[in-house]
Amino acid sequence: MDTKYKELHREAISNQTGSSLLETYTSLFPLPIHVIIFIWMSIGTDHSKKINFPTVWMFLFEFIILVLPTVFNLTLLSDYSVGQFLVYISIFGIAFTWMLLNNNYISASTIKTKKNPYMTVYRFMLNTYTVFCILAVDFNVFPRRFAKTETYGHSVMDIGVGCYVCSNALLFSIPNTQNMSKIVLKVFKQVLPLLVLGIGRTYFVTKADYHHYVFEYGVHWNFFMTLAFLKIINLIILPFVSTCCLSGIATILVFIYEFALNFGLADWIISDAPRDTMFSANREGILSLIGYEAIFLYSLSIKSRLSFFMNKNHLINSMFLLIVTASLSVALFLLTFVLSFVFGVSRRLANAGYVYWILSISSYLLFMSIMIENFITILLHKMGQLGEFNRVSLIIDSINDNLLLFFLFANVTTGVINMCLYTLVMNTVSSLIILSLYMFVIYFTIYILQNYKKKIV
Repeated sequence: MDTKYKELHREAISNQTGSSLLETYTSLFPLPIHVIIFIWMSIGTDHSKKINFPTVWMFLFEFIILVLPTVFNLTLLSDYSVGQFLVYISIFGIAFTWMLLNNNYISASTIKTKKNPYMTVYRFMLNTYTVFCILAVDFNVFPRRFAKTETYGHSVMDIGVGCYVCSNALLFSIPNTQNMSKIVLKVFKQVLPLLVLGIGRTYFVTKADYHHYVFEYGVHWNFFMTLAFLKIINLIILPFVSTCCLSGIATILVFIYEFALNFGLADWIISDAPRDTMFSANREGILSLIGYEAIFLYSLSIKSRLSFFMNKNHLINSMFLLIVTASLSVALFLLTFVLSFVFGVSRRLANAGYVYWILSISSYLLFMSIMIENFITILLHKMGQLGEFNRVSLIIDSINDNLLLFFLFANVTTGVINMCLYTLVMNTVSSLIILSLYMFVIYFTIYILQNYKKKIV
């Protein structure tokens, strides 16, 4: 990559301040609505009945409705966010009203669900946003206000790592203290792949002279290392902590860390101070672990409380879960709004504003996921297709069953495209074609892998 283009890329990424708090929520709104539209079409056209015998045409049907709209919603149509929102909120209103009117079809005693209800759609949405944005940010068709903020602010791309931490917490099982050898083995099995990916990414980025920005995590640190060290901390410490204390510990962490940030720590982290030791070189990544740990503990606490409304893989009190997650999202949004004026919101620091903003976004996505799962249940029931909680999507299942590989393949593909093409100087049509092809290739590859695995089994 020549020096002139690298400088152009640095200017495109640097000094970003993000968008409004409200826009980050409205930008995430279209995808869940497309999931609802797809579900209605899938069950209505018998697509869901044929899902055990998939074809390429079935994949294309899902890709066009579920995935492709994100390419345009976050690029070409992003300047019409108000119009988009009005259209999608109308569709949501119709679907939500229909669900409420037919809620009597949900019976906790008869409807079996997945091992981790609500999380399949949550993880599909989170990964779709993430894999698209990591490449789209390198194109001018992608609005700069959606790019990662350098110091303070909030944007669509600032959500990624925080929501991954939430997702991991919502699926986390605290090991039993009676078998320490199993805990050690679990730490090794879950952490080693992340550490290998983290160190490998740092090595190849350095060797390939690929653009890397210190303000994200530091010189050597990256997303994988953050997830790996959180795994180590929580697998070792949480077996000895009562679940009733989790939110209290998280609050204490946030308070102490915010106090330190306001008394000089933040100034040092974002300064041009020398990076001559391993700690100082990676101060963003290492110190932000405090904020991410608070996010993890809060999310685990939310999971433990929501689990009271579930029992042995049956849906219980789903409407109550909708009320709780919606209320939590709104309350945390208001708290974030206040904190943004007092302390600011900073992904780079993972400060108090960022912690509560991410929890609000996660609650928002969880609300949409619960609503979608209930929508599926009622529709299957009314159509007479409800046995066990049915599969309705090839793509959603493929991603959930191959998450790490899916994310890794998207990262590798992004790197290859950036090293082969000068993406920032491409026109709108070329940019949209490449982004659409990129999304098609990674989703189709995971779909093929999923079906190959099923044939072997």
